[in-house]
Amino acid sequence: MPLLARDIMQKRVLDVSPDMPIPELVDFLISHRVSGAPVIEKGKLVGIVSRSDLVRAVSLERSLAGIVAEGVEQEEFAPGEVPPIPGLRSAAVQALQNRSVRTIMVTNPLSVAPETPVAEVARVMVARHMHRVLVADGAQLLGLISSLDVVRLVAEGKAGDRD
Repeated sequence: MPLLARDIMQKRVLDVSPDMPIPELVDFLISHRVSGAPVIEKGKLVGIVSRSDLVRAVSLERSLAGIVAEGVEQEEFAPGEVPPIPGLRSAAVQALQNRSVRTIMVTNPLSVAPETPVAEVARVMVARHMHRVLVADGAQLLGLISSLDVVRLVAEGKAGDRD
């Protein structure tokens, strides 16, 4: 009989609120030594957020700041006539200080049913380049399977059928 998602999922899952400020999210991820977390609102799964989402948000803010700076620099002024905009790029990072998880999270995250075979979970993770898969029943989060959980199964020789 194949191993199922419910057999290997982590049942005690750290989660975050969509209203959590981004600086708190950064502290949360660092202090708990995790790279992402499900987003729960009123007991329901509403999204997932990860370090990749943070990097994407910072990159987008910096790109937008660069476009604005480039536009200012290309105005038809003599060199040195346009005063530099102080801290424009740091303002991009500052913009994230006032935002919440809701603004960067992935909504409608992919989840699997608890009866999903672990081999299928692994295929989904590889195909979608995911580091974690949520195990859910509708909007009710039941657990989480990380890529480390799957690697641990292989390392312990348990990746095949159940005994």
